[in-house]
Amino acid sequence: MALVSVVGFDVGNDTSCVALARKRGIDVIMNKESKRETPAAINFGDKMRFLGTDGAAKLGLQPQNTVYQLKRILGKKFQDPEVQADIAKLPYTVLEGPDGGCLIKVRYCNEEATFTPEQVMAMILVDLKHIAETEGGIPVTDCVLSVPTYFTEAERYAMLNAAQIAGVNCLRLINETTATALAYGIFKTDLPETDPVHVVFVDVGHSHTQVSVVSLLRNRLTVRSHAWDRNLGGRDFDEVLFDHFAAEFKAKTKMDIRQNKKGSFKLRMAVEKVKKMLSANSEAPLNVECIMEDEDLRGMMTREVFEQLAEPILARLRAPMEEALRESKLTPDDISSVEVVGSCTRMPAVCRIVEEVFKKAPSRTMNSKECVSRGAALQCAMLSPVFKVRQFDVIDAVPLPVCVSWDGKDGATVTQTVFNRGESFPSTKMISFNRAQPFTLGAHYALDTPAELLSPAFDKSLGTYTIGPFQVPPGAETAKIKVRFTLNMHGLVYVEQVQSIEEVEEEAAAPAPAPADVKMDDAAAAAAGTNGEAAAAAPDAAAAAGNGPAPMDSAAAKKKKVKKTDVPFTAAAVCGYSKSQLDDYFEREHQMQAADRLQEETNERKNALEGYVYDLRNKLYDMYAPYIKEADKEVLQGQLTAMEDWLYDEGEDTTKSVYIAKLEELRAKGAPVERRYTEDQTRGSALGALRSTLEHYRSLAASDRPQYAHISPEERSAVSKECDAALAWLDERLALQSNLTKADEPAILTADINKKRETVERVCKPIMSKPAPPPPSPAPAAAAASPAAEPEPMESEATPGPEAPEAEAAPEAVGEEGQPMETGN
Repeated sequence: MALVSVVGFDVGNDTSCVALARKRGIDVIMNKESKRETPAAINFGDKMRFLGTDGAAKLGLQPQNTVYQLKRILGKKFQDPEVQADIAKLPYTVLEGPDGGCLIKVRYCNEEATFTPEQVMAMILVDLKHIAETEGGIPVTDCVLSVPTYFTEAERYAMLNAAQIAGVNCLRLINETTATALAYGIFKTDLPETDPVHVVFVDVGHSHTQVSVVSLLRNRLTVRSHAWDRNLGGRDFDEVLFDHFAAEFKAKTKMDIRQNKKGSFKLRMAVEKVKKMLSANSEAPLNVECIMEDEDLRGMMTREVFEQLAEPILARLRAPMEEALRESKLTPDDISSVEVVGSCTRMPAVCRIVEEVFKKAPSRTMNSKECVSRGAALQCAMLSPVFKVRQFDVIDAVPLPVCVSWDGKDGATVTQTVFNRGESFPSTKMISFNRAQPFTLGAHYALDTPAELLSPAFDKSLGTYTIGPFQVPPGAETAKIKVRFTLNMHGLVYVEQVQSIEEVEEEAAAPAPAPADVKMDDAAAAAAGTNGEAAAAAPDAAAAAGNGPAPMDSAAAKKKKVKKTDVPFTAAAVCGYSKSQLDDYFEREHQMQAADRLQEETNERKNALEGYVYDLRNKLYDMYAPYIKEADKEVLQGQLTAMEDWLYDEGEDTTKSVYIAKLEELRAKGAPVERRYTEDQTRGSALGALRSTLEHYRSLAASDRPQYAHISPEERSAVSKECDAALAWLDERLALQSNLTKADEPAILTADINKKRETVERVCKPIMSKPAPPPPSPAPAAAAASPAAEPEPMESEATPGPEAPEAEAAPEAVGEEGQPMETGN
């Protein structure tokens, strides 16, 4: 089986996490900055894109070209009031697309460019995919993506489309709180078998608040209820501080920071730090230099004042918590524990509200930043055939009710709820219709869904399905049509199958002949006795009587059978891109990736050339100084200066091949001095190795030790001559080298010394390591002179018999197979 990576992606509004499933467990992957959180930001530069951490680094320099907080506009319409409120706070430009959606306008490669939110989300996924592949070492093909519970079908389709554009196969869109509950429950070894444990998960993130009540058993997780506020998160607390300090600055300088995008960005970054400091301290300072028109902003904030300013936002936190508890039909006494996750749960005021609602102190047994990605990776491992995960069912709850509408017989619209809020999913429902003509069904969210669950600005339609054509059975006025609706693992509703149900009559199969000894019933026996001719004329009827009464007419020989026929249907106005659009965006993404790789390689070649210029210039005045003549040094320094000037002038923007050629040209000019330096550094060790080898073989050639006694004088003389010749060559070369300076080309090279040592080894080693000849074999007469030696092998193999008296010296008789023979007394 091919190696694959089992990955979970938690794409947040501000930061993202990647978790990788391995044989030993789940690991949250660190990015190139050794951080487990990667900014969800993309910067569009003049030559390439900067993803993740690189994109966040450009945020302060090019905020108008850096896209972040993307989940706030993903899958939404431009005219949505929430989108308009978010756009006002973003430094980049968002336009209305042809379909009423959003388009992001940036300057990319020195040209105006527009991208859909799905395309930019795909870029974020590409960055996360690269992080996983760098750590895992194998390509990422399958993944599980986490999404907020409140995501509508349009937003879920947008996330799936982004995954397809990025080139990853999403096995499931899992709700974030469900992923958190999975990461929490699957490792619990003390969960009961029957009586469930109820746990509340409160997630207060950057831009939203989610609350879920979950029942846990040893092998199952069941979500009882979901509640949320999609517009309540950490950024709202930041906005409170932003408004406070902006008002102070305006009162002092008469300037409005909100009118300056860079100033607003600086202040938002500063107040976020203040908020984090107030989570652990009673007061925190704020200091922003040159925030606007050379004016500085300084201030101080205490936790008490901050909580007073944020009181309206804190009051809104109660609503989703109370809603989740009410939907679960549980009381605070039924709750076992309350787990808080998300960046904003560090605030003491948030924890107090959680404790007031659920009557229990919040627990922090999970890493609030990593738990969602861990749960997503676990779900991916469960769905992947590569990993074997212990049985643990994940049963989620329907967040928003889904209805189906159609035209009734009287022309009025009939609406039926198919998937109720709080029901388990994935699930399938069937609806039966009696129709004579093709008809249309419309799927949509319930029209009476409360505004706190689904904003009135959202399009509640989920698609229109045209059923037919189909055939009406002969003799019937209508056909019975069954429509199968499915709510799949992604949380998407669609028509899975349509069938026409028809009851048809078929001829019954002929019964098998009755056995000869079958007894007839009384009626058949009487008929046979009174009218033997009739019985003889109808043997089949008599035989059939053995299995029951004879058929009364031909209709009784038929039976009804249900015939199912697939009915074609077409879908329209369903969310998501068409295949042609996805293919086009996928191709564009690959082209941008190729351009990024080429630009990265070009930058690496440029940096290598620039680095070589600086490195060689410094070494010419330091370690290379004795190895180059003064005149040559001045020439080489001039060449280095000319190359540096070229780099910062016409060489600022050129191709990769030009940088490679320039570097090779410069290396050729600096190579002689580098070679002289290297030769001087390595010559000593090479000389020592050669002298040691010569001394070794000369001593062996003159040795009188027994192990070398078989080497002939001629061979010893050959070894000595080879060593003497090598020593003479070495002395000659060293004499020439002694007349040269370090700045001259050496007369003896390290490579020559090593080659000479190899030559000596090749000549001398075979001679001095030649094995001694074997000793001569003993003469036959010597073997005959020792008759007692022959029976020894047999004695060693024989089994010892009864001990003989010591006075008897005669050898014991030996029989077959070396066993002692029995002898009489």
